Amino acid sequence: MKIPTSHAVGYVTVAAMVPYLSIKTAWLLGSDIGVVDRGLMRTAPFVVGNLITAAMEIAGAALALALVHQWGRRLPVWLVLFPLWVATGLLAPVMLAAPLGFLAGTTAAPAADTPVDGLEGWVYGVVYAGFILQGIGLGAAFVLHVRARWGHIFRSQIGARIATDDDAHLDATALPGSSRVRATAVLVALVLMVVAVRLLWAFGGPTGLASEEPNGRSAAQRALDASTASLALAGLIGVVILVARRPEAIRAWLPLTAAWLGTGAMSCSGGYQLTLLLAPNTPFDTTGAGGFGLLIATQVIAGLLGASILRETLPSPSQMPRPSVLVH
Repeated sequence: MKIPTSHAVGYVTVAAMVPYLSIKTAWLLGSDIGVVDRGLMRTAPFVVGNLITAAMEIAGAALALALVHQWGRRLPVWLVLFPLWVATGLLAPVMLAAPLGFLAGTTAAPAADTPVDGLEGWVYGVVYAGFILQGIGLGAAFVLHVRARWGHIFRSQIGARIATDDDAHLDATALPGSSRVRATAVLVALVLMVVAVRLLWAFGGPTGLASEEPNGRSAAQRALDASTASLALAGLIGVVILVARRPEAIRAWLPLTAAWLGTGAMSCSGGYQLTLLLAPNTPFDTTGAGGFGLLIATQVIAGLLGASILRETLPSPSQMPRPSVLVH
């Protein structure tokens, strides 16, 4: 029996998750595969971390299948969009950092025979390759889901007027409320601060880092700084366009995508990094990392604020229009 193309996208995405999940499962069962420091994965912080990330990977697999099957279209909107926003925020910076590192004449992951942070180099190759494939798969599955479920909205223009079933019109060309304007102004300030500092670090600037870190900051870390800055700036531009509703002729999916990627990357990737810094008995050296922690906290706040503004610019699920009532 021939498998529908949309279903195949979901299955391939799940298959891309198997190597990462297999390594995590092996560590949780007591294996030292890929581990240079024997017993490292049996310490409390790593056991908890592996449990959480393995659970997230399983949830990601379920999400990939939901996006491409008919039953997934009947799920509540938040049950689809929120976990996908989190997944996007975690995967997008890594997916962008890899080609940035390559273009810089480096690699975003260490060589296969080079131990890093207690792990063999090949582990990073498997993990990051898996992340990139997962991101591509989830993105493709989401496009298929949106086309089937909300295509009439995402084909609209910024200047379109959307009429709801109760004939209450959302005039997209009206000036935004003063509170939204103030929130957007705060967002601009926060994001520009994050972008400036991240780019400074990406190009070797030491400001805000531990005194011993700049000389040892890896190419992967700098590529991640550059990718985070790029996504944050894209997210800001997307949110501003959606709030201002200008230019009117632009297709809505462009600023929506930028805002989605940027707010997710700032909030979720930043939140993950902040959790690692603040977790009790963290295995990472946090000496002199106060500047880094402050920047990450600012990044998370900016991401959550941007997501809040984005949510307010969109109609609620009950206001999702049918194709026949979308006026261009």
